[in-house]
Amino acid sequence: MQANNWLISSGGRRGALVDLFRESTSPVRSRVVVTDVSRLSAAGQHADEFELVPRISADNFLSETLRISKKHGCSTIVPTIDPEIAVLARARAQFRQHGVDIWVSSPQVAELGWDKWDLYRWLIEAGYPTIDTQEIAESRLVPFAGRVVAKPRTGSSSIGVLIVDNVESLRVSALTDDYILQRFAPGIEVTVDVAVDERGTVLATVPRRRLEVRAGEVSKGVTIHVPEIELLVRDMVTSLPGAYGVLNVQVIYDPETNSPKILEINPRFGGGYPLSHAAGGDLIGAMLRSKTGDTASETWRPGTVMLRYDEAKFYADQEFVLSPWS
Repeated sequence: MQANNWLISSGGRRGALVDLFRESTSPVRSRVVVTDVSRLSAAGQHADEFELVPRISADNFLSETLRISKKHGCSTIVPTIDPEIAVLARARAQFRQHGVDIWVSSPQVAELGWDKWDLYRWLIEAGYPTIDTQEIAESRLVPFAGRVVAKPRTGSSSIGVLIVDNVESLRVSALTDDYILQRFAPGIEVTVDVAVDERGTVLATVPRRRLEVRAGEVSKGVTIHVPEIELLVRDMVTSLPGAYGVLNVQVIYDPETNSPKILEINPRFGGGYPLSHAAGGDLIGAMLRSKTGDTASETWRPGTVMLRYDEAKFYADQEFVLSPWS
């Protein structure tokens, strides 16, 4: 396996992901570069190199990201947050001209991951099971009966999500037009980590049950083996118009009916990916091996439990010495 320097974009708190990228190419020594808009990035302190970049909305975000990639010899960029997915998806061909790959899906898949209403319509048209969903304007006229979930059609980390016993207690008229309503679906929340190569071949799927969530990200989870979930996700991801890299798909699974339903797709590494990796599902290695034509499926262990806890990174920052109020 050749050395492969990585750039992890918008690293934030993802120190564990930095470590996994470094370990996945062992014994070959790979360097990991992290970029972020803030110097207070824990992942940046885990990295071999840390560079500040402009905000994603800035005109020079892409040019600075490319410059840093070339400066440190990074052959692969790994995006980690939703707002940058579409931006980097549109730039993938441009970066390839400079020898830099981006593990990101097509702009169409980026849009489906960002806009939950567009995803719902695509799933229905493609014939995949999902949750009954309404735009807020429709729900004001013919609301769902029973328990419902209201959420912004765009966004992440469960920000703005409301769960109520009925529409009447929700005060639909007070919600903005960018909201959607979904019938509350009984069952278990499962996230499936998926690796997809350049040809659209699914290399691996690792389902993990979300046992506890904190701030929209899994804090306790366990890998599970449910063939119906994996078959559905593999088929759906293969049908997506240009999936590539590592994605995660959120599913609601009802054990009584043995029926999974697609809830959301996120065309990036999920916050709980270290659980899949610890269970033997090395999706990073699978992506690297696929470059040489090796598409052997990963063997992973169900029943692997993750209990996340807070950990601190300590370092000296001269700017705070000079100006403690900055």
